[in-house]
Amino acid sequence: MSLGFDDVAIFVRVARGGSFVAAARALDLPTSTISRRIAQLEARLGVQLLRRTTRAVSLTDDGRAFADRCGVAFDEIATAADNLRETGEVLRGTLRVTAPPFVCPDTFAPSLLEFAARHPELVLDLHFTNAAPDLVEEGVDLAFQLGPLRDGRHVARKLWAIPHVLCASPALLAQRPALLQLTHPRQLADHPCVVTPPMKVWSFERDKDEVSLTPRTLGATISDMALAEKAVRQGLGLGYLPSTLVDGALKDGTLVRIELDGWTPDTRDFFAVYPASRQLSPKVRAAIDHAVAGRTAHL
Repeated sequence: MSLGFDDVAIFVRVARGGSFVAAARALDLPTSTISRRIAQLEARLGVQLLRRTTRAVSLTDDGRAFADRCGVAFDEIATAADNLRETGEVLRGTLRVTAPPFVCPDTFAPSLLEFAARHPELVLDLHFTNAAPDLVEEGVDLAFQLGPLRDGRHVARKLWAIPHVLCASPALLAQRPALLQLTHPRQLADHPCVVTPPMKVWSFERDKDEVSLTPRTLGATISDMALAEKAVRQGLGLGYLPSTLVDGALKDGTLVRIELDGWTPDTRDFFAVYPASRQLSPKVRAAIDHAVAGRTAHL
């Protein structure tokens, strides 16, 4: 059986984009051509790769397995081509990066933009998300993520630690003055908390002792860190949030740090993550090194 590798590449693009329209736009081909080429590929393979409805397409189990394996192969080809093109300090092509929004406003995002400006032949495709993307399926070259990491399939390089702060609004403290008298993390169980999935466990340390707990009284559950910080400021509950996100509010009194007789929130490690299936390309390595250098310069 002879496969048309262009058709396989088209299928991988459809699988990652989730639609014929997205693939057609990316490949600059008519949608009808995309549909016909996928049908030809299915006929040659003798299996259905996609389920089609009037509004969307989805992968069959065979289609998902085929897309995963072929996607890795095409990523390797793309990386090999990039490595041939990227000589010396000249970085080319597209660098698709994801990062959580809370690290971006002051120094991190400007550092990434500075990196892109230094390499005018490189296209920075930057997406802010609190989710942990599937790097291979979504075609992400580099993801900056806050630990603990849940996906062990990828290569992770620890960059630095981000301190966290237990805090509350003055309005909540006025309603619950006992919050200013707490001496142990376990006492938080009786007070409303704003939880930020996937981090549902709050950990504290004092000297060599550690305590972890899952807040029982929920004021809100919000996956977006920046929105969670706003919820804490509005008095919905206590917050366990990155210091980089709340430092300004602590300084102007919008938020108040909660002390627990020496018990302090654990720091969480910040990682650069890239697919294990791909060789570390010069542009990814350069982006990570630039991020580290930028962080060091602002310490």
